[in-house]
Amino acid sequence: MVLKTTPYWWEQSPRPKTETVALPTSIDVAVIGAGFTGLCTALSLARGGASVIVFEAGVLGCGASTVNGGMVGPSFHKLGIDGLKNKYGVDRANAILRESVGFIDYLDDFLAAEGIEAEFVRAGRFRGALRPLHYDAMARDLEGLQKAVGVEGDMVSKSEQHQETGSPIFHGGLVYHRDGGLDPAMYHDGLARTVRDAGVTIAPETAVTALRKSSAGFELTTVRGTINAGQVAVCTNGYTGAVTQDLRRRVLPLRSAMIATAPLDPTLMKTLMPKARVYGDSRRLVAYYRPSPDGSRILFGGRGSGLADNSAANFRILHRSMIAVYPQLSEVATDHVWSGLVAYTFDHAPHIGRFQGGALDGAFYAMGYCGSGVARSSYFGSKLGLKMLGDPNGITAFDDLDFETRPLYGGNPWFMPALLMWHRIADRMGL
Repeated sequence: MVLKTTPYWWEQSPRPKTETVALPTSIDVAVIGAGFTGLCTALSLARGGASVIVFEAGVLGCGASTVNGGMVGPSFHKLGIDGLKNKYGVDRANAILRESVGFIDYLDDFLAAEGIEAEFVRAGRFRGALRPLHYDAMARDLEGLQKAVGVEGDMVSKSEQHQETGSPIFHGGLVYHRDGGLDPAMYHDGLARTVRDAGVTIAPETAVTALRKSSAGFELTTVRGTINAGQVAVCTNGYTGAVTQDLRRRVLPLRSAMIATAPLDPTLMKTLMPKARVYGDSRRLVAYYRPSPDGSRILFGGRGSGLADNSAANFRILHRSMIAVYPQLSEVATDHVWSGLVAYTFDHAPHIGRFQGGALDGAFYAMGYCGSGVARSSYFGSKLGLKMLGDPNGITAFDDLDFETRPLYGGNPWFMPALLMWHRIADRMGL
């Protein structure tokens, strides 16, 4: 069987052929990046009366927005409740958690209101505990989340986990009831159509090569010409480059990869994923997996081998990880492997706001979704557009968080291979 190196999602939603659009000489707002964040930002702006152009360096939908796993949830802060409270105080921590719970409801309502078909199903999420200590920690976290913001979830004992998963390796786990999954390429295509219908110009394969302040606001130099914009929104996440260096040095690009099995016997699928939820576990190096929307195969994802795309290495890593979770798949064919870049931040939080000082003074941004961007980016993009319009509905609990960097870090996470190796070793040792 030929192993395809393009996303499984592109089988049903191939990337559209680029059509050259005329660039205006000036515009109210220029958005850099045509992923979920950039498109949702543009939509809010256009409906608020602004003229908007969105620049995409590659083919429309070539980045993380169409190559992710399509898993949707509240993306609770990785610091945990205690870490949030210690860092931001009780009131701010609870506000962040409360807003996070609303991400998935926001996306659900948005898809329905815009009539975007994305095969969105809220089947819930099962997270398996690889060690008994992990199970105990999950139970404490769930109790804290239920007290703080009323999260809907249940602990599942080891004796009952067969009702949730066919994997033999867990010591029970946790179910979040309101999580779900969608087809991210379908969502992106539908979102792009909606944005164009609102009057936004989308310019694929039109990389921005320089950005500087001007008397009109900003001057953007692209591979197809120069344009003046009153405002700029940088929505590039894991693909943030040297053109916006002050933001690049605040995010850590990491490669996330996925594989897709060939279609499986329905009985086996029912055994492995009895309730067709989305899935994860408690390892340090995140693994995420789910049934395809038609329920015929398993899509399995995790960290890639390095910053560059290496299909062979990614396949080896993910296939080994998948077999560890589901030994029943050891002889099953796999027909897709693909990857894309996500962006982590030094404080493990997503960031939204307006940059102050330096070459990007006055530019708006939203990024740093820490690998959980489908709902986060849609919500943040919509809020960012409202902020740029001066609409008070753009206020979020994430406003004004210090967007940290580190001395000597310029945007190249050269230290990540060693750190990822340590986490892999720690996972094997059960630490």
